[in-house]
Order: sequence, then C-alpha cells, then structure tokens
Amino acid sequence: MISGNIANYFRNIYESVSTIATGMWITFKTAFFERKVTLQYPSYDVFEGKPKDAFLPNGSAKQPFELLLGAAQNYRGPLSRRVADRFRGLLGYNEPQCIACLLCMQICPIDVIAVKGVRIEGRKGKAPLTYTIDYAKCMFCGLCVESCPTGAVFFTRQFEASTFDFDALAKEFIPAEVRRERLRLSAEASQKPEKSRKEKKEDENDHL
Repeated sequence: MISGNIANYFRNIYESVSTIATGMWITFKTAFFERKVTLQYPSYDVFEGKPKDAFLPNGSAKQPFELLLGAAQNYRGPLSRRVADRFRGLLGYNEPQCIACLLCMQICPIDVIAVKGVRIEGRKGKAPLTYTIDYAKCMFCGLCVESCPTGAVFFTRQFEASTFDFDALAKEFIPAEVRRERLRLSAEASQKPEKSRKEKKEDENDHL
C-alpha cells in the first residue's frame, strides 16, 4: 500500500513536469523558430486566399512586409492564408427548409436561438413566424446544426460580426411583412375546419 502511494507520488511529479516542459517547448519553438505571418486584412481575401486590392502584389505568396524583409516566397508553417472550408463561422439559416420544430432552440445551452411557428396551408410542418439568432452569445458548439432535421441551420465561413450597435448582433431572419402574411394565413386555416362543420350541420338539416 505504501509503495503504491509512493509510485503515484512520483508519477504525478513526472506528469506535471513533462506537461509543463511540452507547453514551454511549443512556446519556445513558436517564438524563435517559426516565421511570423501577417495578412494585410481586410485588403487580403481570407476566403479566396489572395489579395483584393490592386496595390498588393499578385498572388498569395508574398505580402508587402515580406518583400521588405526578404522572407521566403513559399510559406510553410502551421497557419493557412485561407479560411478552411470546414471553418465554423457565423450561423446561417435557410428559411424555406425550416419546419419550426423548435429543436435548435431547445437544444441550445445558452438560448441563442428564438423560434416561433404557425401552421399554414401548403407548408410542411410549421412556417417560421420568427427566427432570431443572437450572435453575441453564440459559442459555436454546433448542437443546433446537428439537431436540425432539415439542414435549415448551418455554419457559414463568415466570421465578421463587428459592430458599434450591440443590438444588431441579434438578427431576425423573418421580415415583418412575411410575419403578418403568415399570421393571416394561419387565421384563415384555423377558421376553415369550423366552417366545414357548420356546413355539415346545414347539410344534415337539409336531408332531414
């Protein structure tokens, strides 16, 4: 029993020292041996991987600071000059595919999404009456994307959401005129069954 405790004691010391050494080695290697990369953003298109403005040199191999410093033409390092296709950016929303099932809203751990839906004629499931995403709170966990049965919620490659208006980060995807029209259609759809029942009673009375 005592020997086992001693072994655990030295094992913990070894794990602590080795993990600290690994972290320090990565920091040391990055600081002194890996070439630094600076992109002239936003003049550089990180989605296409090439400059957008005419004053920048053609191609993505060199940037203006690299021309002055005489850096190597082909960059070989851990960073990419282009945003990856699988990059998790801001959430996107495809309204025609949405059935307002509320799964994305219910599974979100921090209430980023707010959804309301109504039933209208000719629409599978429910038609979204309101669909709001609060980008200020989103932590890009992907639970809403995974739970959506129709693929209406998805990740885009867009990451730019800077604004001086904090309220603008809560985006409503359903326009007000569409919302009013769907409320009208929903009210009409709810009245149709009542009207048909009245007509059936009138028909029965006519037969009697």
